[in-house]
Amino acid sequence: MPYPFSLSLSLRLGVVVVLFTSAFSLQAQEAPAPMQSVQVAGARIKDTAPSAELAYAGYIRDYSFLRKQLPRESRLIEIWERFHYASMSLADQDAYTPPHGSIAIVSQSVNETVPVRRGGYFILPQVGQAYLEEGTIQVRQAIDRHYHSMFVAFSLHLGADQRSSYAELGKAARQIDAVKGKISSYHVALTDLKRERHDAIKACFLGAGGAILVAGQPAADGASGDCKILALDPKRIASGEAIEFSGPLDIVTFVDRRDYQL
Repeated sequence: MPYPFSLSLSLRLGVVVVLFTSAFSLQAQEAPAPMQSVQVAGARIKDTAPSAELAYAGYIRDYSFLRKQLPRESRLIEIWERFHYASMSLADQDAYTPPHGSIAIVSQSVNETVPVRRGGYFILPQVGQAYLEEGTIQVRQAIDRHYHSMFVAFSLHLGADQRSSYAELGKAARQIDAVKGKISSYHVALTDLKRERHDAIKACFLGAGGAILVAGQPAADGASGDCKILALDPKRIASGEAIEFSGPLDIVTFVDRRDYQL
């Protein structure tokens, strides 16, 4: 039994020819003209490739989160970022000032140089356009491939007299603990920071001869290059003894005493 609406062979061939011709004509009419190649001279085009690139968005989110946890009043600490430079010991890096332009935030329309101070410390700026354009943090010097990430450092606020006290060191340490206490145990990128110990200070001087004085006497527990290390003794924190940093001072940071075998 023939299928309904069956066509003769000659008629079917005629229909195929008509459909093929129509389809070819329609395709020729609707095919878009080939697009011309356009090159955008954006910020990503540079003379030299960076040594390392890290996604800007993730780091600025974490860094902004940490800074929001700082106390608004009577703040004794600052939060810095830092890289580990390849083939440098900690002592070498503490005395090293990276050249201008060694770190930059780069996206399609942004190329912002990040100021870096001695020791490789820097404040990561908020650049909204780079965030929207999925920009990167470009490091134009070799950093340790095992540590292709940034590290957080807490520094101590000091006045021009370079004086503090054990009581203030204890308060600053509690402010650091409060910041770390706000980090979720599930925040993978900040897990290591949450677990870090900050039970000593490292005072880095601009040359040899710097000293940490407690009650007028040298009291450092160790040294690293031109930096002096002082463990945070709970008994001395309770006593509130005066502390003076003698000599041209660069920065005082909180560190893990185990890294300096104290």
